[in-house]
Amino acid sequence: MNKSPVAGDPEVGIPAESSPAKKRLSKNFVLKACIFATGLAGIVAEYVISTLASYLLGNTVLQWTLILSIMLFAMGVGSRVSRYFRNYLLDVFVTIEFVLSLLCAVSALASYYFSAHLPNVALIIYPIAFVIGLLIGLEIPIATRLNDVFDELRINISAVME
Repeated sequence: MNKSPVAGDPEVGIPAESSPAKKRLSKNFVLKACIFATGLAGIVAEYVISTLASYLLGNTVLQWTLILSIMLFAMGVGSRVSRYFRNYLLDVFVTIEFVLSLLCAVSALASYYFSAHLPNVALIIYPIAFVIGLLIGLEIPIATRLNDVFDELRINISAVME
């Protein structure tokens, strides 16, 4: 009896992981894991920058409000700018993730360093908050478009916004 090769069949020698459905599921999971990790890093960066601003500039309520407002405004700007990225979306997404991770990692150190060398550290803290917000705003629509091949739009949007 001649049977057609099926992924996962030990006689064929093709592991089950190489089937197209498994690959698509695996890529989908990796993309969502990246979104979760950088989303978490973005929230942590918001809180760290807000806390640093309140420590270094005083007036906790004002600093938290300003930092979160700047970041939310920048997310809107980033979302608007994302429409101009049409090609090489995966490369753009990876670059955004890399820059966002680096910036989140050095933002606290840069704030402390410049607080010792500048008379007004707000000139550093507020632009850092804006750039992080801008990158987060760029990330979400691009991730949604990348994820478009895996799920239909209503499921895709709910998964990205989880």
